[in-house]
Amino acid sequence: MKVYLELSKSGIVTLVLISVLGGYLIGHRFETPLSWGGLLLTLVGVMLLASGSSALNQLQEVKTDAKMPRTAKRPLPSGRMSKSTALAFIVGTLLGGLALLSKINASVCWMGVAAVIFYNGFYTMWWKRKWAFAAIPGAVPGALPIWMGYTAASGKVWAPPGIFLFLLLFFWQMPHFWVLALKYRDDYKQGAIPTLPVARGEGVTVQQILLWCFGYVALSLTAPIFLKVGALYLAFAIPMGLKLFWELRKFVQKPASKQWLHFFLWVNFSLIIYIGAAVADFWSTWLLPLFI
Repeated sequence: MKVYLELSKSGIVTLVLISVLGGYLIGHRFETPLSWGGLLLTLVGVMLLASGSSALNQLQEVKTDAKMPRTAKRPLPSGRMSKSTALAFIVGTLLGGLALLSKINASVCWMGVAAVIFYNGFYTMWWKRKWAFAAIPGAVPGALPIWMGYTAASGKVWAPPGIFLFLLLFFWQMPHFWVLALKYRDDYKQGAIPTLPVARGEGVTVQQILLWCFGYVALSLTAPIFLKVGALYLAFAIPMGLKLFWELRKFVQKPASKQWLHFFLWVNFSLIIYIGAAVADFWSTWLLPLFI
C-alpha cells in the first residue's frame, strides 16, 4: 500500500481532493438538498483520476527520475515496482475515475479528460522538457479539479464562480512550484529539465515568484465579486494575505536559506484558508438561521 501511495503521489492527491470538496460545496444550490452521493462520487472519481495521472507521470519519467536524488527512490526507478504493475494500476484508476465522473455529467468527465491530456501529454512530454516557463500552462490541469467540483454540484461550467476558483488555483501554483524548483535546482539540472531556476537563474525565479504571489493574493481579495461571500471571508483572507507577504519578504531577502520552507508551507496553507473561508462564508448564510 505504501508503494502504491508513493506511485500515486498521495500528498498531492489529498490537496487536489480538498480543492474538489471546496469547489463542490461552493457550487451547491441551496434550493436542493446536498447530494452526499454526488459528492462522494465526485471525490472518488477525481481521486482515481488524479492517482492514475500521477502514476502515469512517474512511468513516463522513470529514466529522468533515476537521475535525480530527490526522485531516485520512487517506486519505479528504485525497482520496488515493475512497469507492468504500474501500467495495470494506471489503466485501472484512469478508466475507473472517468467511469465515475461520467455518471455525474458529461462536462465533468470531459474536464477530467482534458486534465490528463494537458498534464501527461502536453506538460510532461513537451512543455516541461523544452520550456523554462512550462509551469504556467502546466498549471491548467492542476487548477481544473476545483472547477470540476464546482461543475459537479452546480451543473454549470462557464459560471463566474467556477472560473474564479480555477484562476485562484492557477495563480497559486506558480509560487508553489517555483519555490520547490529553486530548492531542487541541482536535481532538475541533473535530470536535464530546464525549469526556470535552471534556465534563467535565481534572480529571475525570485522575481517571478514575487509577481505571481502578488497576483495570487490580489485575486483572493476579489472573491466577493464572484462568490457569495463577504465580511467573514475577508476576515480570514486579509490577514492571510498579509502573513503571506511577510513570509514572501523574508524569502526574497534570503531565498537560499531555510526560509524557503516557511514560505512554501504558508503558500500551501493559504490555499486551504482561502477555500475554507469561502466555504464557511457561503454556507453561513444558510446555516445561521438554523441557530437563531
